[in-house]
Amino acid sequence: MATCPDLGPTCAGPHPPTPFWHHVQLVTADVGLDVSYGITPWLAVEARLGVRVVDTKPHYDELDGTPKLVPDDPHHHDETIVGPTDPWLVLRFAAARNKLISTARLGLTLPLGSTVPNPYLLGDEGKWHEHTQLGTGTFVPIVGLGLSYSLGPIDLDVSTLGLFSAYANSKGYRAPSRFFPAFRLTIPFLEGALRPYLAAEISAETGERWDGRPGSEGSDGRADLLAGGGLAWRFHKAWRVDLGVRVHAAALAGGAAFEYPGVVQLGLGTDFDVKNVEQRGAPRSSR
Repeated sequence: MATCPDLGPTCAGPHPPTPFWHHVQLVTADVGLDVSYGITPWLAVEARLGVRVVDTKPHYDELDGTPKLVPDDPHHHDETIVGPTDPWLVLRFAAARNKLISTARLGLTLPLGSTVPNPYLLGDEGKWHEHTQLGTGTFVPIVGLGLSYSLGPIDLDVSTLGLFSAYANSKGYRAPSRFFPAFRLTIPFLEGALRPYLAAEISAETGERWDGRPGSEGSDGRADLLAGGGLAWRFHKAWRVDLGVRVHAAALAGGAAFEYPGVVQLGLGTDFDVKNVEQRGAPRSSR
């Protein structure tokens, strides 16, 4: 609900505005490119580049549910934002013992995604502002751990990934720290060409901070349980496609700043030997 003082300086007048409901529909899509280069059998370099699309459509109602027209709303805008997110650069370490494979990741996100000035400060002044950020404006350390074990016809994977936001950017924004523990159970078929799986994961984050303080709106941290499954299919030699669906199963902590039904993921990947490609492409010496 939009109430004073959120409605801006008009709240200080002799006739404060009547509160009303605002409803915001967000559709977010991320398109990413993940690249991994093996240096040794136990060490690889990974990079991630991404582009995010955020479509926002607000609408408003009076307190009795009657539709309301709010022209030039400074808080919410009917818009679509498209831009690059912060890329990742990560070292992956791996070790194997019999059927157990362990991995560890250490890296950073690079501050290339766009950020915005303090929207809560601008909102209190009744000025147009933007909440959507495509980046953090800071270097964010990445730490990940994983274990994989083959138990007969079943493959078990347990992993966790953390992004630890340590300081504020030049606009006073300190991004939330985020954590993603996950579990996957896979039953391969057709010599591993088909890999249906069940999965569960937790998406957790701390609250964002502006100039050392939480924002006046939204959640000060939350944790959600997502559950579902998918299918990975190796359809041609080293090429594979992975389709997964996670539904929002439960809110584990924090107040709901927004609700979402789940996440749909679609991935396409391949493997190839860079050295062999370079050798095949090298010109032959003449005699």
